[in-house]
Amino acid sequence: MRYLPSAPSEDRALLDAIGVGSAEDLLTGIPAALRLNRSLDLPPQQSELDVLRTLEEMAARNTRFRARFLGAGAYDHFVPSAVDTLTSREEWFTAYTPYQPEVSQGTLQHIFEYQTLVADLTGLDVSNASLYDGGTSCVEAALMAVRLQKKKNTILISQGLHPHYQEVLCTNITPHEGLKLVQVALTAEGVTDLDDLKAKLDGDVAAVLVGYPNFLGCAEDLQAIAAITKPAGALLVSVTQEALALGWFEAPGKLGADMACGEAMSFGNRPSFGGPFLGFLAVKDAHKREIPGRVVGQTKDLEGRTGYVLTLTAREQHIRRDKATSNICSNQGLVALRANIFLQLAGPEGLKGLAAQNVAKAQYLRQRLLEVPGFEAVHGAPTFNEFTLRYRGDLKALQQACLAAGILPGLDLTPYGEPLKGCILWCATETTTREQVEQLIEVLARIPVHA
Repeated sequence: MRYLPSAPSEDRALLDAIGVGSAEDLLTGIPAALRLNRSLDLPPQQSELDVLRTLEEMAARNTRFRARFLGAGAYDHFVPSAVDTLTSREEWFTAYTPYQPEVSQGTLQHIFEYQTLVADLTGLDVSNASLYDGGTSCVEAALMAVRLQKKKNTILISQGLHPHYQEVLCTNITPHEGLKLVQVALTAEGVTDLDDLKAKLDGDVAAVLVGYPNFLGCAEDLQAIAAITKPAGALLVSVTQEALALGWFEAPGKLGADMACGEAMSFGNRPSFGGPFLGFLAVKDAHKREIPGRVVGQTKDLEGRTGYVLTLTAREQHIRRDKATSNICSNQGLVALRANIFLQLAGPEGLKGLAAQNVAKAQYLRQRLLEVPGFEAVHGAPTFNEFTLRYRGDLKALQQACLAAGILPGLDLTPYGEPLKGCILWCATETTTREQVEQLIEVLARIPVHA
């Protein structure tokens, strides 16, 4: 928020204009028992320089890693300084809820552009104006599929879907009486078991949700899954937890997906203490009337000038919970704006180049790790920027050694089920350097591994 200075005389003039005796009188609607009738417990006033030093001392207590190899849904990518600069421009300081297009053109235009970019990346026709995060986008896609597939009550989810997304699905689907979530197993290669999928696809299945790539880093064969799903009358939903992968993999809509959803915070946003996140959802044109959240359309005013307005969705979706198709009544506007600016700065070739760096650096990291005693391959499926390896040594010793060296290691997958015991999910992005990989290898090589 910008600093807006005001003199006591200006404050008095404002209060007089609205007929209020003091600023405290504005709080009369808050019960007295809930008010803090004293000053905040803060240190005495300081100069700007002293305040800055104090904050720097506090920030220094955080752990700062020289290298990061942790992904699993939140990825460390480079964010050009232009994203921060352009995001602060006044065009975007319009109404938070853009019901009045005449005063909200900046917000509406950037949302429209964001939707266009998501539609291009996913190979689908219509995108909404963003959701809270990847997990809630899965929920909205699943519920949307049930609305479209009337009288069908089962949702199949691949075991390769992010475990946190699965938890969010379970939490939100369980209260809907009659709806069922059924898991589809993975093969030894780390991808969805097509035989198990065929066995569970019956007339009650509304949709199949598959990671693309999945939680273990493996690339699913959406075309093969679509060939099984479509004849059974179910909708195929691709779920992407690492949006940069869409700069490398074929668009899910072109491979047979009816919907594409997931997490897009990798575009122009930082994993700052676990957020903020940016859920996306794109669908085919035939399904646009059931899409949740906001949709912005382009039009012309009476003088022929281009303008932007909310369209398609009913207002009940925002103001009447009992009549709503969804209770998503907001969107991650600022996070979507940053994604929009990042994608336009990168362009198609820039995005592909970034994705290529992720692939190459992840492959190099995997190759070097497999040369360290104790590591062995787990899955053979193609990957993007993360992959799973099993470690025969002491995982706690590995973690402690890495942290002591200022390195954030990959994710220990042991808590996610017996088949993943002793496995680590490693990640490399364009920010990973050869020197960082070699430092990691040097640290790991010093850990004794007993046969």
